[in-house]
Amino acid sequence: MKKHTLLMVVVVAMVVAYVQVGPAAADDSWADRVSISGYFQARYEGSDVGEDDFDLRRMYITMLIDANERTQGVITWARIGPDPIETSSTDWCNIFVNYAVSDVWTATVGQAPTHFGLECEQGSAARMALERAAMLEGGGSRPFGLYFAGPWDRGLWLTRTPQGTEPHLTLGIMNGQFRGGDKNNNKTVSIDAKWNPAWGQFGVSWLDGEYTDGLSVTTDRQALLGFLRWDEPNCRWALQGEYLEGELFGCDINGYYGQVEYSGFNPGGTGFVKYEEYDPDDATAGDTYEALHFGYAQWLDPNNEVTVQYTDADNGCISSDEFGLQWQFGFK
Repeated sequence: MKKHTLLMVVVVAMVVAYVQVGPAAADDSWADRVSISGYFQARYEGSDVGEDDFDLRRMYITMLIDANERTQGVITWARIGPDPIETSSTDWCNIFVNYAVSDVWTATVGQAPTHFGLECEQGSAARMALERAAMLEGGGSRPFGLYFAGPWDRGLWLTRTPQGTEPHLTLGIMNGQFRGGDKNNNKTVSIDAKWNPAWGQFGVSWLDGEYTDGLSVTTDRQALLGFLRWDEPNCRWALQGEYLEGELFGCDINGYYGQVEYSGFNPGGTGFVKYEEYDPDDATAGDTYEALHFGYAQWLDPNNEVTVQYTDADNGCISSDEFGLQWQFGFK
């Protein structure tokens, strides 16, 4: 039996065992069961690498369909940049269904975002820094990270809702090709365990699979990550960090970051400092990406946020300093 196929069969069997089909109420209006939300990020960027640029970095429009008390569909139309070839390209990043198998377990089927770690799972609208840490995404003037093509994949996930002090647990089996079809028979598997005490969040994530590039070269893509966020209620300070070790493109990789936030400047404003290091190949000297980010984010009202950020960075021996000024508009 092919690798991971048995696991997939077991998970599907668990879902089928709990299926309960029931018709929607006859007097339901579709408008009562559908909601639309979204945001976009317009940005001015300057960098030691490349040209200064006005960019539409991200745009997401999400439709949520609450079909019945157990079933929710999610469809997201997105502009995901930067794209040097087709600067106005859009695509479907989310197309999945959440089905409440029981009061404890929920199955997610389709093309959905990952639960890996903290920043990788976190939506870009909520993140303080303009980009995820290089070890998690990368690209542009930074080396590629674990989710270099975005935090999505096609597959099946089974999530256990926390009971008391138990962890939020997600088991996944997926193609491992992001938003593309699989190019090898070995599926990627993942386990994410996260605890949510009153003072914040901590957890561990594991990913194991293979990735096939456009040249049909297949390599391992795997990682183990631990994270912690301290965000005590009614405190103006917050701390978070993540550490990762794994393998990508045939190279051993490792990286970490730490971030400090302070929200005592103005109502709705938060300053932050973030330091990160990422080595995309342990066997090669002088290729480590190091960056120190200074930023400030200010909510103007519930729909509009402005973020300014300066990054002092070196990609190996190449200076990669960056400046970003971003306007984010959102609605729900």
